Order: sequence, then structure tokens, then C-alpha cells
Amino acid sequence: RVTIPSRAMRPGSACRSPIASLTTRLLLCLALACARVDGAREADLGASIHRRHAPPSAFAFSGCAATLDAPARGTCAYLPPPHVERSSLASGPPLSRCELRWKRQRLDHFSFGSASDASETGFFSQRYFLCAAERLDPKKPAVFFYTGNEADVELYVNATGLMWEMASKESTSALLVFAEHRYYGLSRPKDMDDVEKSPRDRLAYLTSEQALADYADLLRHVKERDIPEIIDARFANEQKAKTASSYGRYDAERVAVVAFGGSYGGMLATWFRAKYPHFVDGAVAGSAPVWSFLGETPKVDPNAFALGVTFDATAWGGSKPACEANARAGFKELLKRALPTTNGSDPKRFTSVASPLCLCASSVPRTADDIVRLAYWLQDAFDYLAMGNFPYEDSYILMGDGTLPAFPFRAACGKTASEPDLVKKYGPDAALRVLADFADVYYNYSNALPCFDVFNENAGPNEKSASDATLWDWQYCSEMFMPTARDGVRDIFFPQPWNETRARERCVETWGVEPRVTWADTVYGGRRLRSLSNVVWSNGALDPWSRLGVTEDSDFLDVLDDSKGLEAVFLENGAHHLDFFWSRDDDAEDVRSARARETELVRRWIEEKHERISLRRDGRDGAGKKNGFVSRTTIWRENALVTF
Repeated sequence: RVTIPSRAMRPGSACRSPIASLTTRLLLCLALACARVDGAREADLGASIHRRHAPPSAFAFSGCAATLDAPARGTCAYLPPPHVERSSLASGPPLSRCELRWKRQRLDHFSFGSASDASETGFFSQRYFLCAAERLDPKKPAVFFYTGNEADVELYVNATGLMWEMASKESTSALLVFAEHRYYGLSRPKDMDDVEKSPRDRLAYLTSEQALADYADLLRHVKERDIPEIIDARFANEQKAKTASSYGRYDAERVAVVAFGGSYGGMLATWFRAKYPHFVDGAVAGSAPVWSFLGETPKVDPNAFALGVTFDATAWGGSKPACEANARAGFKELLKRALPTTNGSDPKRFTSVASPLCLCASSVPRTADDIVRLAYWLQDAFDYLAMGNFPYEDSYILMGDGTLPAFPFRAACGKTASEPDLVKKYGPDAALRVLADFADVYYNYSNALPCFDVFNENAGPNEKSASDATLWDWQYCSEMFMPTARDGVRDIFFPQPWNETRARERCVETWGVEPRVTWADTVYGGRRLRSLSNVVWSNGALDPWSRLGVTEDSDFLDVLDDSKGLEAVFLENGAHHLDFFWSRDDDAEDVRSARARETELVRRWIEEKHERISLRRDGRDGAGKKNGFVSRTTIWRENALVTF
């Protein structure tokens, strides 16, 4: 199993011309033996390829097949977030504890144009799950709302053990709602598949703002219709209840709501609290790179993700001391063999990498472009192993198809890369073997591959994954414009400088849309989050995304404030939103502490909401004074709203 997409996205693929330009200039850079790339962001050393992605997975362009003078022949697509169909961490609750429901949503919440008219083309059906309904307390109602990521919502229903376990506690009992992000999974507008329309027109309403509006509208629906229905069903047989929905004086305004989300979902959870504070009382955001956009002050570091991967290769990241230097030597040696030799063009310099990299005969490189393609394919293994550097065997990163060992990045570092003075002792091929070891841990998780068939166009993610990849690239090109780079100096890879101009040109070529490069910072505030309250952000030292999230070290504008419920928890041995998984008996203390603090904050937010509504209901403010206001109870009864 390799990560080369099997189908091209469409004519004008994402790497149509950037890959050729990058290859040409990368080889030029290497030929000149450039030792520094500090000016890479300003100098046009290579056309930018957007290798970053919406979290949680690495942006993979390893399927880009191009020549120096021709556009890419193969596929170039984002690989969507890898998840498991069921939790591998514990016996998770089955979907049988959930009820599948659908909500009719407007395509455009913000205008009264053609997409907002009464015709069916102006609407779509959003999928969501109501789970653990037995945990809903009508007297102290609470909802945990998962802000769906860029994938099928069932993945999060099964993997987000933190929500399930928190809801099972008496002090944080809650109904669980898992909402699917528009355009992903089965929440697909009809026009999305209309081949008569341009890609731009088909995806015009795929934005984070529209998704958050979906969640707000759905949340109102859950509070005013779904919850009374649940209470009706539970207490319908109780003779003492005048009406089921009046049991415990259910009040929709009394429902405490806490948003949960990991990665892009964590970004949405943060923004849900920021944009809809009257609906959302708090948010738990795991591994959410909310500080990764242009326009922020201080400026975002495009190399942050690569530096995070590099940290995992160091002794500080738990790997063997020699791993960082040997991995760096591996990429340097690989790209060196793409350069012309002193004796002119020697094709053997390409084919010489086949044996140390364990390549199948069909994947033996014949050109410099093949070498670059190999480099990206190998780089992907480093990225995924870093994000999935969990302290136990796990199938999360492999989408449930197999199992990675405990601390898989360290496992790869513990092979050839662990040898000090490797190249000096065993020659340059040994450096390439380091790269092969990382590929072996990630791609050959089944131990069944006799060799790596890297250039096999039929090997790769399934059709749904390719679809999710295309959708996220649209989001990146429209508003989620997250700069990324690697330089081979501060990180272990090779020069891939950030070039905003080329990145914008690529988006226009692919989608016909000019990115709003600072819009995410404008609409969500970037680092200016001091007006927020009741948000806890979690990050892990082993997660490459942590350098773009809210931590004590990155809080340059003093956003974090315990008195306002703005806190950051940090897991010293945590990879990508590890705290959101199911708990285990062998969990480390940092994971236990993070979950305990998150649970305590959620308990406090729920309690504060109920106390606040109780005071209003009694006609008093927080100081016990009369305020002249008595809340009303609103329920849904026989297709009519009844207020009393």
C-alpha cells in the first residue's frame, strides 16, 4: 500500500506545472551546492507546491509524475486525514448507540441570492448522529457537539473516545452530537456532481463559514426539536408527567453546549465558540493549528511543520541520537543522484538507488524527475509517522487497515539510522537505507511487500479518499491558505521554499479562484483571540502541528488567561490529538492529566451555564438582585412551537 493517488483530479491537476519548475530549480540549487536557503521565501528558488494540508494529515504530492519540460502526467492530490473505522484503543461504543438523522440546510446562509431560494438546488441534507441519548439529563441538559472535519463523520463518532467517556461521568453527563461537514461524507449538495458546471461553481459554498453556520442551525434544531423528542420517548410511559417534554422543566435555553474537535475540527471548534458564543458555552480543541495563516503577527513560520517532524528525529524527541543526521544525509544523497556527474549524463546514477531503497523493477527511476518523485514519496512516510507517533500499537494513521508499532517514528529511527558515523562506516547507500526503513515502517506495515512499487498508478487511497483530497484543495485555494516550506537546513528534508506567487497561480490554474490569502486571519482573528473565553487547546510535543497551535510557548499576545477559561494543555509524549482517543490502562501521566483538566473545565462550563440560567429564571442577577426577567420554556409539540 502506497500513498500515490490512483486517479488524476482533473485536467489542470494541482501539480500541472509547479512540479516541473520545482524539479528544474531544485536541481539547479543542488548543483550550485547551496548551503543556505535563508532567503528562500524571497528568492524564486522553486515553484511552491502546497504540501501542507488541512490537518491532520500531511499534504502528499507524491503521485506527481512530470518531466522537466512537460506537465504532470499522473495524479497530484491531497491525501485526506487518516482515521480508523473503529477505535483501536479500547472497545468503543458502536454506532448502535447512535441514531442517524438528517437536517435540511441552506447552501448559502448569508445571502438571498439564487442559492437561497426555495428550490431544492438551494438546499442539501446534512448528516448527523445523536449518540448516548441516555446520558441526557432533562434537569441539567448538556450537549457535546463534534464539529465535523474534512471526512466522513462516522470516523469521528468511533474515534473520539474523550467525548464518550466524559459524557459517561455524572458531573459531565451529556447528549453527543456528531455533525458532518458539508460536501464531505454523505452531506453532498446535488450540484456538487453536476459535470455541466465548472468546479468553481460546484464547490462555491464549501467554506468554513458556511460549515459553522450549518452547525449553528443544526444546534438550534437539536435543542428545540431533537431533545424534546428524546425526552418524550423516555418518559412517555410515566403517568405523573403532564407532558413528557415538561419533565424537569426542560428549557432549551438551559442546554449547556461544549464543542469538540481535533485538527481542522479543532480549528472549527475554536471558531464556533468565537462566532456563536450565544450557542456554544465552551470548546475543547485538540491539535488545532489555528495560528498557521498569513496576516498574523508575529508572522507564521512556513517551516514550522517540517521542524516538528525533525524534532521527532532527535534525541529530544525520543529517537536515537544519530537519527537526525542520518535522515538528513539520506535525503541529501538521494537528491545528489539526480544531478549530472562529472562524466556527463550517467543513467546509472538514477538506477543506483533501486537496491538500497528496495524498489520494484517497475519503479526503478530513469530520470531526475523520478528521483524527486521518490523524495516526496519518502518524505510522506516521515510526516505520517511523526503525526502518528503514538506510545502504543495503533491503526489510526492507517485508517484501520493495519497496525503501526508503538512510537513508529522511533521504531524507524532505531534501525539503520541508529548507527553513528553511518556513511563513513558503510558508504552512501547506507544513508538511502535510512529512508527505506521509514518507508518500510509506514508503507509495509503488513510485512508482505517484497519491494516498493512506488510508480504504480493503481496503488493508493480509495476513491472516497481522492474525493476528500480534491475538496480540501479547494478549501486551501479559497480561504484556508496555509503557507508551508522546507529548507534542508533547519529540517532534515530538502529545499521546498514557500512561494506565495506561485501558490496563488496554481490555485487559479486548478480552480479558477484567487485565494483570499489573509481572509482566515481577518474573519477568525488569527492570534488576536483575547476576546474569547472558555476554550482549552491541547497539543503534543511529538505532533508536527503543535508549533502552529495555541501553547504556552507560542502565546506571544497573552491570549491564555485562566480567569477567562482560556487554557493550553501540553502532552510531552503526545502526537496528533492523542488526548481525544479512548483512554487506556497504560496511558502516560501527561495524557491522564490533560484529559482530567479538560474534563474539569467542561464540568465548570456546564455548571456555570446552569447556574446563570437559574438566576435568570428566578428573576435575579448574579448578585441576587431582581432583574425583572423570567425565562420561557420552548418545546416542539405536534409540529408547532409552544411557549409557556
